[in-house]
Amino acid sequence: MKARSGSALPADHSASEAPRLDHPQPMQRRRAVQALTGDPDSVAPLVELLRSEGDNLVRQAAFIALASLNSERAARGVSVLLSDADAALRNGALETLSAMPAHAGALLEPLGRDEDPDVRIFAVLLASELQDDAASTWLLRLAEHEQDANVCSNLAEALGGTDRPEAVPALEAIGRRFPDEPFLAFAVETAVQRLREA
Repeated sequence: MKARSGSALPADHSASEAPRLDHPQPMQRRRAVQALTGDPDSVAPLVELLRSEGDNLVRQAAFIALASLNSERAARGVSVLLSDADAALRNGALETLSAMPAHAGALLEPLGRDEDPDVRIFAVLLASELQDDAASTWLLRLAEHEQDANVCSNLAEALGGTDRPEAVPALEAIGRRFPDEPFLAFAVETAVQRLREA
């Protein structure tokens, strides 16, 4: 009777109620994400969660937790999501990387060499978001050899916003590289005009 009259819960009760990343309820998964905020070892489980998470609030919490780490490890973890089939996930990854400029900039080179042109496009978008000299220089280097018209279209727009007149020859070279792509010719012309008017 003495043991039954105690108010303590069973020893495993608190563990069973602890928030888990695999909890069936989104609110509990969100609590689990928030509990990991600031933990440098949380990168892998949070990225893995994002690959399968369908709830927007849980996703948002996971991206915020990763951005708050502001580390090379977090940036590299998030960067793998740029190749995901889910467009919303790719956009979330881009926004998160943009919030870690000191670490995201170092990823431009490897992302720019990715075989998937969509990943290279996101690398261009990231460089445009970073808006610093190193990112602009990287955009110029990529423009010298990029062979995908869609990537080059994004490159033209990004270079047009750099305020660097030396980008004009690179843009004109892109136009010559794709003479049969009218949409790209327009993007190049618009970017060159922006640079000359800046």
